[in-house]
This record gives sequence, C-alpha cells and structure tokens, in this order.
Amino acid sequence: MLLVTVELFPFGREDGRKSIGQTRVINVAGDAAYGSYLFEVFEGAETPIATSLLTDYPRFAGSVWDLVARGVIAALSGKEELPPRPVHPWRKGEEWK
Repeated sequence: MLLVTVELFPFGREDGRKSIGQTRVINVAGDAAYGSYLFEVFEGAETPIATSLLTDYPRFAGSVWDLVARGVIAALSGKEELPPRPVHPWRKGEEWK
C-alpha cells in the first residue's frame, strides 16, 4: 500500500501542521508487468470521500506520480482523463487496449 498525505503548514511553519487529506493506494491484483490499484481518497485522515479502481496499470513504466494522479482524478471525476498512459519500452508504438 502507498499512502499519500497532504499536510497544511500554516505560514510555512511546522508547528501547527495539520493533515488535510490522504489517498491510500492499495495493490489489489496484477502480475509483474501490470497492476490493479484501489484508490481511497479521504478528507483529513478519516473521512472517505471517493474511491476508484485502476486496472492493468503498467508497473514501473512511468512515475509513481502518474499513478497517483490518475487514481485521484478517477476517484474525484469518475473517469481517467490525463495525457496518454506511459508505455513499457517493449510496447512502444502499440495502442493501449
């Protein structure tokens, strides 16, 4: 599981910092090349507001931030709409199915 936490630092100071959001990324299926991930998006650390499931995401083909952004956007908007997904080097030129 990955845990992405958004914290507020009032006036840039660490004292008084507060967690204002979290996303949990849970690996639910897949193989060495592709994974399926459940995203749970929270206000603060305890109030769930949305979920999404990304299936057949190409592991290690792009940045972890691409995975996180797609999952959060899918949870909040209901669809995955970003630039094209990264592609494994051995699949260059093939369209995503």
